[in-house]
Amino acid sequence: MSEDGPICGECAGVGKSGCCHGCGGDQQKLHGVYCAKCLLPDKVRGLITDQNGQPHPKLKPLETYLLREDGNAQTILTWVLRSPMAVVVKAMATGNTAISLRAVAELPNARATGYFAALLMEAGVVPVDNFDRVRLEVWQRQFFASLTKPDERSLLQRYAAWAVNPQFSNEAHLSKTDESSRYRQSKAHLIAVTEFLQHLDSLGLSLESTPQRLFDNYVVTHRRGRAALTPFIRWARNQRLTRLRSEYLPQRSPGVTAVSEDQRWEWVKYLLNADDLGFAARVGGLLMLLYGITATRVVTIQLDDLDIDSDTIRISLGSDPIELPEAMTSLVRQLLDSARRASTGEHIWLFAGRKPGRHLTTAAMTEPLRRRGINSRAGRSTAMINLARDIPPAVLASLLGISIHTATRWSALSSRDWVDYPRIRLAE
Repeated sequence: MSEDGPICGECAGVGKSGCCHGCGGDQQKLHGVYCAKCLLPDKVRGLITDQNGQPHPKLKPLETYLLREDGNAQTILTWVLRSPMAVVVKAMATGNTAISLRAVAELPNARATGYFAALLMEAGVVPVDNFDRVRLEVWQRQFFASLTKPDERSLLQRYAAWAVNPQFSNEAHLSKTDESSRYRQSKAHLIAVTEFLQHLDSLGLSLESTPQRLFDNYVVTHRRGRAALTPFIRWARNQRLTRLRSEYLPQRSPGVTAVSEDQRWEWVKYLLNADDLGFAARVGGLLMLLYGITATRVVTIQLDDLDIDSDTIRISLGSDPIELPEAMTSLVRQLLDSARRASTGEHIWLFAGRKPGRHLTTAAMTEPLRRRGINSRAGRSTAMINLARDIPPAVLASLLGISIHTATRWSALSSRDWVDYPRIRLAE
């Protein structure tokens, strides 16, 4: 330190003390005598080196991916030194673990494996696939193996292969739905179906011999499984395995919880000025509160959906772009700038997630809002009711990218009758 401010160690006459022995920099945290940027290449190379001292050729794309940006060296070094998945990389390099998504899915640490699988796909080490479907298939193999009745096991395997697993998209990172949630729901679904089949077996019955009255009684006394059984029974009927009928699906309505207009606009004003809240939560919350978009749709907005010029930003949620308000435009620009600084590579999402190549989860979007007392679901309902009151269903569907059926239901909730709209348009 001099009278004019901080100076480097060499100018202070203390040589390289406190400086990296590799690059000579004194602004980064040291690990021994080297900074993360200088230490990382050797650590990563050691991670992918096989038992013969050579880098495994299939893991070299991972090395390239991890070393592609110096600005993220400290974060990646921490992962290399501390993550249990780094041990798995070494096991892959030495041939003790297969280099595949299935091998990763068989590992016990579910949270870490999700990130690791995304990393391997983004780096090009393994082909892009839906890791949540792969995880489900691994779980199914173990679960079905535990069943003692061969006929029951065979039936469930057929049902899973033909009706459950195909619901997953081929490439989860491009999916518009939360595939990890679908994974959990699919497990619960198969467990519920298994419990039903085992109940029939305990009564000496099969799907074919079970009377409708007994099935209805089971559904009444097992409320948790009523929705889960309907897809299975319908599939079984199509396969001519039963005569049972099931229509026990949950009733869905487009908005039963709403807040006052004053409350909604209070939340909007708060998000426009909440400097203590991350840009992703602020922009995402505003999109929900202003345009009635679901959190699931918000997190899957892609950068290509934005049309940016020097003064305005337009966003395409449906077929026609929407020009964002000026105050919100400023927040979106700040979100894009912060995402660029934090980025570890190219991505396609407006709200990039922590997993490589994946978008932000709905929980990560809405939880910061909830902690600040903002009910995004209720606010979104109020927004949709107001939009449906002012905009005809066909136009609303086109503008927001929702189905005409959904737009019509919101219009009915708003108590607005648009029967005369075609005649009015023709008279203009």
